[in-house]
Amino acid sequence: MRYLFVFLILNIFISGVMAQIPDEIIEYEKIGFQKRKRIEKRDSDTAFHGFSIHYHRCIWKLNPRINANLNGRVLFGIQLLDNLDSIAIDLVSGLGIDSVIYHGKKANFTRKLDKVYIYHPSKWFKNSRDSFEVYYSGNPISAGSGYGAYVYDNHSSGPIIQTLSQPYGAPFWWPCKQTLSDKIDSMDIYIETAKDLKAGSNGKLMRVTPSKDINYHIFHWKHRFPIATYLVAIAVSNYAEFTDYAHFAGKTDSLAVVNYVFPQFEAKSRIEAKRVLPMLRLFDSLFTPYPFMTEKYGHAQFTSGGGMEHQTMSFMVNFSFDLIAHELAHQWFGDMITCASWNDLWLNEGFATYLTAVCFEYIESDEVFKDKMRGMRGDITSDPDGSVFPKDTNIVNVLFNGRLTYRKGAWLLHMLRVRLGDSLFFEGCRNYLKSNSAYGFSTTAQFQKIMEDVSGIDLGVFFKQWYLGEGFPYLKINWKQRGKTVELKIDQTPSNSNVPFWDVNIPILFKNSTESVLLEFRPDSLSKIYKFDVPFGIDTAIFDPNVTLLAKASMGGFNLSKIQQEEIVIFPVPANDVLSISSRNPNILKVEMYNSTGAFLKEQSFQNEKSVNIETKHLPDGYYFIKVYTKDFVYSNKWLK
Repeated sequence: MRYLFVFLILNIFISGVMAQIPDEIIEYEKIGFQKRKRIEKRDSDTAFHGFSIHYHRCIWKLNPRINANLNGRVLFGIQLLDNLDSIAIDLVSGLGIDSVIYHGKKANFTRKLDKVYIYHPSKWFKNSRDSFEVYYSGNPISAGSGYGAYVYDNHSSGPIIQTLSQPYGAPFWWPCKQTLSDKIDSMDIYIETAKDLKAGSNGKLMRVTPSKDINYHIFHWKHRFPIATYLVAIAVSNYAEFTDYAHFAGKTDSLAVVNYVFPQFEAKSRIEAKRVLPMLRLFDSLFTPYPFMTEKYGHAQFTSGGGMEHQTMSFMVNFSFDLIAHELAHQWFGDMITCASWNDLWLNEGFATYLTAVCFEYIESDEVFKDKMRGMRGDITSDPDGSVFPKDTNIVNVLFNGRLTYRKGAWLLHMLRVRLGDSLFFEGCRNYLKSNSAYGFSTTAQFQKIMEDVSGIDLGVFFKQWYLGEGFPYLKINWKQRGKTVELKIDQTPSNSNVPFWDVNIPILFKNSTESVLLEFRPDSLSKIYKFDVPFGIDTAIFDPNVTLLAKASMGGFNLSKIQQEEIVIFPVPANDVLSISSRNPNILKVEMYNSTGAFLKEQSFQNEKSVNIETKHLPDGYYFIKVYTKDFVYSNKWLK
């Protein structure tokens, strides 16, 4: 799916400053979905259309230097799924059909809303192969695709026409079979346009030939891999063109990476577009060879914001690291294997989002990777509700939810990787890409089964929690050490009642200035107490130091042996609802509390107490100062809520 920015991002690109704005990326996708969803989602659309499709020849004539008009001819090569006297294709009612040609003669057809019913002179028979050609024309924008399926625009140095069909936008600009159950086996795409313009599309550029119209020429793109309807795309503009080559370890063949960019950004793009080369080598080594190796990978710059993973040629607003990685990852997860329904959209988007972080892990550093995962975790846990599984794919905020479909989907994969280990996780991903779903469609259940087969682990509970379940666990963790013995208490509160208990492994690092030990706990109840020995005095305990668990946690603890050696001890740090203060010798008479700016908050008096408790649950999180009065001294300390 698209990884999109709002239109002003183009201006950010022009200024040379690139900012990642995840929520706005998703917001643009929502707009496109909302305006295009009148092409209904059909899970059983093969029965509705009546045929499977094995070939398209598309001939399009357009000239953005003049207007947005499109003249087209689309040949359908089909196989019948039943004995029928008519079949149905998708095309919005605002585009006119000049004729449907069947075996050299005009065929009868009728239109009902956005469906076209084509009639056989007698009858089509099940399993037979046949073909027909649809001639059509019009202005797709005035026909209803003005919200992104077909765009007529200007990028400051020239005009552009560009398409973006996900999820239901293809029929807004070309007659097709709108489906997530049947891929087009192969295509030939001919784009006729003005001589000073270039046309990018799917597959390999075979030739550019003169047109009968002396002011035009024709680009022939040939694609011989199965492709989902929504991934077919064209872009026509006054592009500058350059090609990089990706070389792979142990292989003699290289992959051409063809770039169509706006002329004003050519110098900058020539440098930044090379970022894709190590990413291609990374995915080649982790997964399978690039899925469309005999054709190309490439980028075509467009103005819609963000990017879209059109098969073999991603459309991009710029060449930021995140955007390049996200759209490239989709060539495996989204294009080679496509979600079988929009309920399974996370298989596209969760993978692309997670593999963007993985690119940082392998190409940048492990710490950058952890920072990316922490950032996503913070966003996911900012709201207690929501599942990766979208309950209603016709509600835009449910389907294209950046917090859930993208980031929680990415975290699902991350925790699965932790659960299985790198070797089995990546082996499972390779098996998934080589399965019967390769170059086809897949469901979450199919992906789960493959990961179970490779690992020997029953992942039913895992997917029930993290795919279907809402929310995440809140963890309240407290510890204390006396001598070598540590007592640890873990309290869990599910953020949503949909999951009454989260079965998770909880990693905690215990350390001091010279020694450390990482331990993992898997409570079997909402409240659990553990007792164990640690052979050194603990100063600090850190929840999930390697960022492996999607949870929100608070931690507090203290070392009783150390407390007994200090005059005044404040614990736990950080504190939660109660702050405890102990005095070794002089008794406590009064405690004063101040906020981080030094403003007085409250005081509390005592009668020569050795230890006291101060309630802090009403205080917001942050730093505070405290003064502890004894008979002879005043102790000042800083502490964290």
